[in-house]
Amino acid sequence: MCLHHISRKNQLLADKIVHANSDIMYSGIVAGNNNGNVWVDNISNPAFCMVWSEYLEGFHFMGSRCNHINKLELQAFIEDTIIPFLSAKGISCFEFSCDFRNWMPIICEMLPKFEIKKNKQHVYRLANKNNINTGLTLPGGYELLSLASDSVAKTENYEIIKIDLEKAWGNINNFLRFGKGFAAIKNNQICSFTSTHFLYNNIFSFGTETYYPHKKKGLSGFLSVTLLNSIINQGADIWWDCMESNIASQKTAQKVGLTFDHEYEVGWFKL
Repeated sequence: MCLHHISRKNQLLADKIVHANSDIMYSGIVAGNNNGNVWVDNISNPAFCMVWSEYLEGFHFMGSRCNHINKLELQAFIEDTIIPFLSAKGISCFEFSCDFRNWMPIICEMLPKFEIKKNKQHVYRLANKNNINTGLTLPGGYELLSLASDSVAKTENYEIIKIDLEKAWGNINNFLRFGKGFAAIKNNQICSFTSTHFLYNNIFSFGTETYYPHKKKGLSGFLSVTLLNSIINQGADIWWDCMESNIASQKTAQKVGLTFDHEYEVGWFKL
């Protein structure tokens, strides 16, 4: 098996790879909306691929089938191509997930040389737009601004946000064109922000970040609702992904009106 690197990701490629069970965060990369790399088993008619997310720093196995993959060849590809790829980025862990639950044991069996550990991710969706919590308010002393505003770009810590958005979207222009986000500002500092990180077929994945000492003041919930309303008003849908162990993120998702949709496994091993 030889996996071929795809330099141009686009919707035509996504139409051949992405399906109903696909993770939209990686689907957005295949479609060319988000920042990452794609390797396929066949350039013209791919049935199996590995997708790298620059933002998530992980891989996802996608496609229609994986049972035709040769174990030794996949192992050699990971050792000869992927591990050097990660090492060049200073990353010491190989993390991966799969489109189908039954792919995980198959992939693990193909990598017997590595001690693979697993954890779970939870996905939340909006079951009904009427579930959005409209009772959340912005705490006093903070100003709400769009991440696209000139004022946000002039804050003292904007560079941290800019790096985050560039990792997801490749560059700020892509975010401004396709993405959405809001920030809570105080004393010319971004204290909390929420932004979309991935986009596929009008479904946005987004997350929030709040910095000390501004945590536990309701900022992430209010900003999330603000972004949710903005997304819903343009007729789009929602995807919220968080670790099973991240109770705070799960509580925020539930607080703003999202509903648990499904869970999936993530495997990882140290290099």
